[in-house]
Amino acid sequence: MQDLCGKLSGSAQQLCYQYVGAAKEDAWDAAAAWRRTSPESFACSGIEVECLQEDMLSSKVGSACRPLAEGAQCELGKHCSSGYCRGQRTPSTDDNSSHKQQQQGGEDEGAAAPRSLLAQMVQPVAAWPTATVSVSSGSSARRVPEAFLSTSHEYNRIHDYGDERNVASWAEVFKMLSPSPIIRVGGASQDKMTQVPDDATWKALKLLQQKTNARFILGLPLWPKNAIAMGKQIIAASKKYLGNSVIVYELGNEPEFWPTGLGGYDAKGKWKPGIDAYAKWFDVVARQVNPCNHREDPKFLSGPGWGNVNTQPTSWLARVLYTGKDCYLAETNIHYYPYIDNTTVTPKQLLSQSLQDFGLSKYGEYQRLVEKEKLGVRISETNSLYGGGKVNMSDTLIGGLWVADALFAFARAGAKGFHLHWGIGGHPTGDLGQPNTGVQTNFYYKYKNATYEFKQLQALRVDASKLEKPVPWPSVHAPWYGYLFWTIAAAGKYNSKSDATFVNTKVEDKGKCGANMKVWALRADNGDLRIALINKDDVINCNMKLWIDDKRFCRTASISKLLPGQAGIKSKGNITWQGQTYENAGFTGKIQGSTVVMQIESKQYPKVGKCGFEVPVPASSAALLVAKKATK
Repeated sequence: MQDLCGKLSGSAQQLCYQYVGAAKEDAWDAAAAWRRTSPESFACSGIEVECLQEDMLSSKVGSACRPLAEGAQCELGKHCSSGYCRGQRTPSTDDNSSHKQQQQGGEDEGAAAPRSLLAQMVQPVAAWPTATVSVSSGSSARRVPEAFLSTSHEYNRIHDYGDERNVASWAEVFKMLSPSPIIRVGGASQDKMTQVPDDATWKALKLLQQKTNARFILGLPLWPKNAIAMGKQIIAASKKYLGNSVIVYELGNEPEFWPTGLGGYDAKGKWKPGIDAYAKWFDVVARQVNPCNHREDPKFLSGPGWGNVNTQPTSWLARVLYTGKDCYLAETNIHYYPYIDNTTVTPKQLLSQSLQDFGLSKYGEYQRLVEKEKLGVRISETNSLYGGGKVNMSDTLIGGLWVADALFAFARAGAKGFHLHWGIGGHPTGDLGQPNTGVQTNFYYKYKNATYEFKQLQALRVDASKLEKPVPWPSVHAPWYGYLFWTIAAAGKYNSKSDATFVNTKVEDKGKCGANMKVWALRADNGDLRIALINKDDVINCNMKLWIDDKRFCRTASISKLLPGQAGIKSKGNITWQGQTYENAGFTGKIQGSTVVMQIESKQYPKVGKCGFEVPVPASSAALLVAKKATK
C-alpha cells in the first residue's frame, strides 16, 4: 500500500497515507473518506470487505489490503495507471486539472484528510517535502508580554458582554486568554459619540470585570469640540465603576479617517486642517484630561491611534510623542491591517509572507522611534482585513492561521499588545457581525418556553419587540482557534499569563515547503521549549525537521494539532485544536471534548551534532511541539 501512496498526488496521496496509518475503527472512516473524495485512486487501492475488516481488527500500522497491479482492470473498460483508474485518459491531464479547479473553487472537501486520521499523524510522510529548521534553545530574543493577545470592541454594544443573564458564558471566553484579560473599548464609536456611555453600560462593564478580572483600555473622544468635557466625564465614570482596572485611556481614534480629515480646533474653537493643527489639539486636550503639573502626576494616556501602521509617516507619531512623552503619554498606540485591497484579495495573498513582511517593516520604524523614548507601542486594533474582514475568508481557517502567525510575528517584533478587533460583536437582528470576529455575539429570544433567533421569529410572524430583550451569547468562529493556539504556545495553558521568551530559529533548508511554512520557538520559564509550526499553504503538505542544539530537550516531547474541517483552509466549522472544538457548545461558551496531546520520539542527527524531531504538518494546519528539558 505504501508503494501506491507514493504514486499518487494531492489529496489522493494524503488520503492513502491516512488509511495506511489508521488503526481499528478509524480504518473505516479513512476508507469511506478516500472512496468519496478520490474514487479514481480508491478503485486501485484493493480495499475490499475482507481486508478492510482485517485492518479494522488490527492495532498495527499498515494494511492487509493489496493494491491492484499496474495495468490491472479496475472498472469496465478502465485500468490502473500510476495508481489511478483510467480509461483512455493520460495520468497527467483531466484528473490533475480537475483537482486544481476544485482547489481554486474551494469545493474539494478532500483537500484536508479526515481529522480523525490527521490527528494521529506523528511520523513524517516519506512522499512529502521536508524543510529543516535549527532552533537555538539557549538564545534569548524578545520576551512575550504577559497579556499580549487582547481584544478590541466598539462602545455601541459593549454592554452585551456584561449582561447578567449570560455573563458567565462570556467569562468562559475571555478567561481562556488570561487570568486578567485586557479589553480595549473604543474605535470609531469613541470619536463620533455625542454623550458619554450611560450607567447601564458602566454597570455591565463592572459585572464583566468582576467575572473575568479584566483590565480595560478606554477610548476618549478627540474629534468633538467638547472632547475635554466628555473625556473627563468618562474618566470619572470609569473610576467610579471600574476602580483601578483601567490601565490607559486612548485619546482619539484613526484621526486621518475623520469626516473632516486630520486636524484640530484652534484657540478660538475654529477647525483647522493638517497635522500641525491635529498635534496641537491633541496636546491641548491631553493636558486637560491628564494634567502634569507635578512630576509625580501619573501618565495614563495613549495615542495617536493611526488607522494603519502601513500608511502614516513616523514623523506624525513623532509630533505627538515628543510633546507628550514627559507629561501624559504612558504608551503609544497604532492600528495594523494588511495593506491590501480587501475586495480583491485572495487567500494566498492574505497569507503570503511578503504581505506580512511589508507590515513588519513599517511597524519596525515605529518600534525603533518609540524605544528610544522608552515607551511601548501597542497595536490597539488589528485583524486579518480592514472593514470588518471578508466573508468566506476572514471567517474561515484562513483567518485563524493569519491570526496565529501574526501574533507570533508582532510579539517577536516588540509590540506591547495585539488587540483583535470585534467591532460591535453582533446585533439582535442577526446582522452587523464582522467576518473577522473571533467570537461573534449572537442572540436568542425566549418565546413559548423555547429559544428563537430574530429571523426565526420573523418567519413565525412574531413581533420580537414585544418579547423580553434577547440574550447575547458567544458564537465561536474559526479565527478563535488561532487565539487558542497562540495562548497555549505563549502561556502553556489557558487562563494563564504568558511565560515565554522567543529563541532564535534558522531555516537550514526549506525544501519544497515554500515560504508559507512558519516556525516560531519559545522558551518557557519552566524550561520547556515550545515550537509552533504553522502551514499556511492550502495545498502543500510538509514534514518539519527540527534541529535542536541542546540534547537535554530530546528526551520527552509532546505534540498538539490545530486541524481544519472538511473544507480545508476554508473551513468555518468542525475545526479542532488539541482535539477540542466549540461544536455543540450551545450558549455556554465552553470548549468541548477532551484534550488530545500525543507523544513524539526524538531523532539524532550525528552529522550536524544535534538532536531533534520530525513532524508532519499537513496543508492548512498547525502543530505545537513541547519539548521538556531533562534535568540530568
